[in-house]
Amino acid sequence: MLSKEEVEISIATDLGREWELKDGKLVKSFQFSSFMNAIDFVNEIAKIAERLDHHPIITINWKSVKLSLKSFDIDAITKRDIALAKEIQKKLKGNNKSER
Repeated sequence: MLSKEEVEISIATDLGREWELKDGKLVKSFQFSSFMNAIDFVNEIAKIAERLDHHPIITINWKSVKLSLKSFDIDAITKRDIALAKEIQKKLKGNNKSER
């Protein structure tokens, strides 16, 4: 379990301030040019989540995808959530078509 301060430090240093702490979860929203691009992105995130055995809350709304990360087994943000967010960030940097 990470403290609020530890999460904020991780957001600033590990995640490039691209995620936010909201309602006790790490949250990031993504916009895409089409519904199918959004679905393709979700499928890529699903592969990462399966590999790490840690799964986000995924909300799809037409061309928008919102990811929320929290370890529900202990009702807090943990190092597993930070690791998942970092893997998602790496995927985005390696695949520019994911956003927009």
